[in-house]
Amino acid sequence: MIPISVCIITKNEAENLDKCLKSLSPYPFEIVVVDTGSTDNSKEIAHKYTNKVFDFEWINDFSAARNFSISRASHNMILVLDTDEFLIEFDFDQVQQLMSEHPKSVGLIKRLDYFETDGERHCQTTIIDRLFNRKYYHYERPIHEILVPAANLSTTSYTLPIVADHVGYIGSADKLYEKSMRDINLLIPEIEKNPDEPYYYFQMAQSYLCMREHERSFEYFQMALERNPAPEEDYTRILVCNYGNILLDAGKAEEASSLLSFYEYYSNNADYLCMIGVMYLQRNQLLKALPEFVKAISAPSRDSVELRVISYYIGYIYESFQQKDIARQHYQKCGEFEPALEALERMGC
Repeated sequence: MIPISVCIITKNEAENLDKCLKSLSPYPFEIVVVDTGSTDNSKEIAHKYTNKVFDFEWINDFSAARNFSISRASHNMILVLDTDEFLIEFDFDQVQQLMSEHPKSVGLIKRLDYFETDGERHCQTTIIDRLFNRKYYHYERPIHEILVPAANLSTTSYTLPIVADHVGYIGSADKLYEKSMRDINLLIPEIEKNPDEPYYYFQMAQSYLCMREHERSFEYFQMALERNPAPEEDYTRILVCNYGNILLDAGKAEEASSLLSFYEYYSNNADYLCMIGVMYLQRNQLLKALPEFVKAISAPSRDSVELRVISYYIGYIYESFQQKDIARQHYQKCGEFEPALEALERMGC
């Protein structure tokens, strides 16, 4: 068996920390918890699960804290988790096999990011690098840190049968504001040092989006796109979809049409296809919108858009074409989705 050390940094998140550590308890992990200045009972909670609890003086650098936690592990194979991430799936035997087959590569896990809009909870899927051999990788960047390989190594990756829930985007407005402002204050000097790096502008936009400040978010998404982010990066797809949806919410379909330039890269992603479909709808091009929604239903990749939303749009288009039987079938697939229920009532169903 290849031993694994799970490394976590935390501060004042006792309740989440308890859930995070409890999710690890079924597995034979070594657990390392590094506290960066908690004033609640986080360290007491940590000691319930491990004797490897350490203090690290916070220096506004997530990479420094991450690397410190890794240095305190007994094993070379490191699984990094955040306090607000809880394992829900972990195929231990398969992970062992994949680690042995890819000793110098980075293992990717699936993270389900939960967030709330208009009182409804939604989920967005993110693929993130979290399992690696510390002999070959370390963290860099003080905010939204990234794994960097040793000088003589190129990063390769493989997908792991690991899924984690992430609740960091859920909470009171005050909590989300505090977290977002912390990130913004760390991102500002990074942008000053790297003014042409689109990733930092994207993260600024995401922080403002979390705070529901859509105008500021829009500005930073725009600045990120102006710096030509690489289409193959996961964050670029999220950037394009979020920017497009802000434009469409503002009724700016003509501006959103510029995002068709990414079609060749994201035509397998339901969120992107749905955004393009809504763009055509707003331009009253229903015959162009319909195939985009149809493709979105069976797209192999999906981040946050719900299938019931896509089905609703398909039903709406068929209703507009007076194809009421087909429209009704799609509306009925939407379950308790309020717009679909209203449409069925309107149709006398």
